[in-house]
Amino acid sequence: MADQIMTGQTELAGLIQEVWSSRFYPTLLERLPFNDSIARDYEGEISGLGDTVNINDFPQFDEAQEILEDERADADAVTANKQQLVINKQVVKDFIITKKAMIQSIDAMNALRDLALHAIMKRMQNIIIAETVPSAASPDHSIAYDSGTTLALADILEAKGLLDEQNVEEQGRCMIVGASQQNDLFNITGFTSRDFIPAGSPLTSGAIFTPVMGFQMKWTTEVGNTSYFFSPLYQTLAVQQQPQVAVYDLGVDGKRGTRVNMDVLFGVKQLSNLRVVTVA
Repeated sequence: MADQIMTGQTELAGLIQEVWSSRFYPTLLERLPFNDSIARDYEGEISGLGDTVNINDFPQFDEAQEILEDERADADAVTANKQQLVINKQVVKDFIITKKAMIQSIDAMNALRDLALHAIMKRMQNIIIAETVPSAASPDHSIAYDSGTTLALADILEAKGLLDEQNVEEQGRCMIVGASQQNDLFNITGFTSRDFIPAGSPLTSGAIFTPVMGFQMKWTTEVGNTSYFFSPLYQTLAVQQQPQVAVYDLGVDGKRGTRVNMDVLFGVKQLSNLRVVTVA
């Protein structure tokens, strides 16, 4: 009689244990650079009561005049402009876990909270992007790539030139580009050659950590093929209520489960359409 073999696939299948790891495989998450790249100068002024920050600015005086020693000069005047930063954005993400699921499954609460927070931050960034409207007056601050959707040195120089022509401050300038455009930079020799890079090796690390034409470079898949070049002062963000988590027992409604609510309260205002350029 031939040997009878007991295999794990058939005869012993019911005896083989399964183990569920408590370590969750990391979820692929979008980069959210806009949230930390625009100004937050007025956040402290709206951290308590109130829903509106009135922001004033002055235009320039006319050019000063030269007078003779005994000549009289006329006083000049400028009119203040007022813009309002309104705290009117409430972004939320909630989820519910049944009591049975919480008892019988491994602890997933922390992982789900992190994902809920990311969903909120992602929505915040999309609001910032939607609020970004460059100047359409001549010279237009919304320009096209010289070739398809490829970000080339000429495109960066054109965006830089538009900001320079408006005397936009050089301090803190930032460029946020899509994934494809970020990789286009590696085809520009000057940005990857050790002759021009003060530290590091972009071709080795696959990342550019030093400024590019005075712009701190960041990237995200959330902008598609549009590249943004700006001073952080072009738009301001004020978070009145930081993301908060509230946990509720649903037993009062006769449900056996837990509801987790997460929300944030903030406002966004574009203060200048001359301090931002888009290339698309």
